[in-house]
Amino acid sequence: MKKKKILILEDDIIVGIDLQELLTAAGYITILVHNYKDAIQQAAIFKPDLAICDINLGMGMTGIDFAKDVYIITPKLEIIYVTAFSNKQMIEDVATTNPLNYIVKPWNEEQILVSVKIAFDYIEKKNSNDIKISALSLTEYKIVDLISKQKKSKEIGELLFISEKTVRNHRYNIIKKLNLSNDNNSLLKWALTNLNK
Repeated sequence: MKKKKILILEDDIIVGIDLQELLTAAGYITILVHNYKDAIQQAAIFKPDLAICDINLGMGMTGIDFAKDVYIITPKLEIIYVTAFSNKQMIEDVATTNPLNYIVKPWNEEQILVSVKIAFDYIEKKNSNDIKISALSLTEYKIVDLISKQKKSKEIGELLFISEKTVRNHRYNIIKKLNLSNDNNSLLKWALTNLNK
């Protein structure tokens, strides 16, 4: 089983150490950094699955800046923000980085542990879906992508220059590869849930 790695970006050393001790005791591998520059460097070296990121890092770059820039290095990294205050503009800025959660201080241990567990459940599901998607051929992936856009078999055939019967054959193969039930909407439900984001 792969170890679950968390980067903690917190400029308040005491709060950072509290988070690190809590998460390490819960069995996670953690690294604690206190500024944007160190966080970017450690993301490349440590390759975390999740970052718990304070938004306000004192002077200079913010946790939001980190979240935007770190996706270049680790595009699958998920973010949970922690902050002492919020306002409408901050919430709008945070939303641009698609975080998994947003926690306002003072937090409690259960809140952090539950948020991290939910985050790793999501990460594991996403990784499982990535593996399933990688088993599809390019044509099958295009078909699933078009299904997620709610295109019918006839429309898909026209867009891909293949017959409707060929689309139906691909759909059948996709259902088998994704291990879905044979009901009429299982592939549509899966595509909407996993691709249409």
